[in-house]
Amino acid sequence: MQNNLFFPHDTVRDGQKELVEDIQKVLAEKKILLAHAPTGLGKTASALSVALQVALEQKKIVFFLTNRHTQHLIAIETLKLMKEKSGKDFTVVDLIGKRWMCNQDVANLFGNDFMEYCKSVVERGECEFYNNVYDQKKLKVEAKAVIEELQRGTPKHTEELMVRCQEQKMCSYEIAVSLAKKATVLIGDYYYLFSPFVRNNIFGKMEKEMEDIIVIVDEGHNLPSRMTDMLSTTLNSLTLKNALIEAKKFGFGGMIVWLQGLMNVLNTLAVFTEEREKKVERAEFMSLVTKFVDYDLFTNELEMAADDIRKKQRRSYLGGIAAFLDAWKSEEEGFVRYIEERRSKFGPFIQLNYSCLDPAIVTRDIFKRVHAGVIMSGTLKPTFMFKDILGIEKSVEKEYASPFPPENKLTLVVPETTTKYTLRGEAMYQKIAGICSEIAGLIPGNMALFFPSYDLRDAIAQHIVCGKKAFLEKQEMSKEEKDAFLGMFKAEKDRGGLLLGVTGANFAEGIDLPGDLLQGVVVVGLPLAKPDLKTREIISYYDKKFGKGWDYGYTYPAMSKCIQSAGRCIRSETDRGAVVFLDERFAWQRYYDCLPERVGLRVTKEYGKLVKEFFAK
Repeated sequence: MQNNLFFPHDTVRDGQKELVEDIQKVLAEKKILLAHAPTGLGKTASALSVALQVALEQKKIVFFLTNRHTQHLIAIETLKLMKEKSGKDFTVVDLIGKRWMCNQDVANLFGNDFMEYCKSVVERGECEFYNNVYDQKKLKVEAKAVIEELQRGTPKHTEELMVRCQEQKMCSYEIAVSLAKKATVLIGDYYYLFSPFVRNNIFGKMEKEMEDIIVIVDEGHNLPSRMTDMLSTTLNSLTLKNALIEAKKFGFGGMIVWLQGLMNVLNTLAVFTEEREKKVERAEFMSLVTKFVDYDLFTNELEMAADDIRKKQRRSYLGGIAAFLDAWKSEEEGFVRYIEERRSKFGPFIQLNYSCLDPAIVTRDIFKRVHAGVIMSGTLKPTFMFKDILGIEKSVEKEYASPFPPENKLTLVVPETTTKYTLRGEAMYQKIAGICSEIAGLIPGNMALFFPSYDLRDAIAQHIVCGKKAFLEKQEMSKEEKDAFLGMFKAEKDRGGLLLGVTGANFAEGIDLPGDLLQGVVVVGLPLAKPDLKTREIISYYDKKFGKGWDYGYTYPAMSKCIQSAGRCIRSETDRGAVVFLDERFAWQRYYDCLPERVGLRVTKEYGKLVKEFFAK
């Protein structure tokens, strides 16, 4: 580990030295490292310490990007230690979404509505927070003083910066962006580099080029889906109904006929057979619209009306429709266009989708242009898939072993049951519940069961009988509800609680239950994507592009969710716990090969004996 001045800890963990040396080599060669590095390896400290040193030596800026707010805090605390240990002077800025940093009352404002509202109040000179930062687009003396104070101090979390700005009645976002001009490290969401709108805005203010960036993508397994979600858009009958009410309310009566025409287009396209979905061609939708109005004129009129409405009520449904119509015009490949019938608590509705299949549309050019970078995750497996689907050319792929003692973890594949669709039924549900009940009785304290879906969870849960208090995750939970739910579950650790969740949902990722807060996890079945139209299109697309459609579009994403769920159990070198993969398909070669840390992994039907022996030690 050559002369790493910024490494914040006195000792280096097993495997961490190798990771640090690999990052040093990759940054020197201006490549991208794809690192499958399990929990506990010290990924954040390793990546930041190397990247920071290179950035200071070569006048670059480190973008540490993560989709988790908790990870912002860990990065800030790590950088504080680095500053303290090295004695070197460098500036850090922590940015979250502009809307979340706003001092105005912007509840229920998201996306384009917030950006348009922000733009309009600033242009009209009605935002006191912005006005206290700038005078004629130049920083005020008072704002410069706050920026210099923040620059001199230790690295600060966004919330600390916001408190300071609120005291001075200044715009937190503008102060943070001005601080970013002087920063060596920027901590933010993926959007700060990968969203064209957000990137152009921040790069313009920072006066930086893509080639100045050393990028670290944390929890990198999430990047592909975040990018495809960002590039996708929808139009549905519920939005159209709200848009009609809005047009009437604000006196845009001339637009009502056009909006009704658009509703008729959706109804015309929504003629289904047994499958309540079908593909729609780009020209098909556009030609139906142009029968009653010029397409571009309609889009422009909607946007102008939305601008006017946002000045009065801050948000506009008409603006959302304009954005959809504009996106639909694109002729770019890597998208699927389809219409479907969906259900909500208000009843069925029709939705037209313009869905992205290929994250490389955005990521390819960025990874090609940045100085160098690291993409890291405990579930970046297989690394070659992420290299392919993100379009990375100059890459190094590496898998690292867990630094935790292998004897602290029991990992079993139990091939006694399956959640395969064709074999589901009451008899199978009862058999799965019986095994879960038995394991729950053998594992002391808290344990979690993760299922492929809420419906399957509920069908099996009614048959589970054990002495532990059951905690059933709800499909839609606010942050406050999640925190309260976890608090109650943690409180059961001595008596033993049973968390019944869903792979890929609220508690399968991004939560830490260290020590004796979680003693075991059972992953029940494979969360394979529903073989709907979009899934079939993804498989077909990756088949044509890489010859690996089933792997990239179906098998690997499901296994990634399973591994994430299993990863809730062992979070430190002193934790002990059992992980059980309960489905015969986990023993099949194509799924078994995806399981991490196969040292000590056993395929067995003697699960009861092994679990009992493990916890008796």
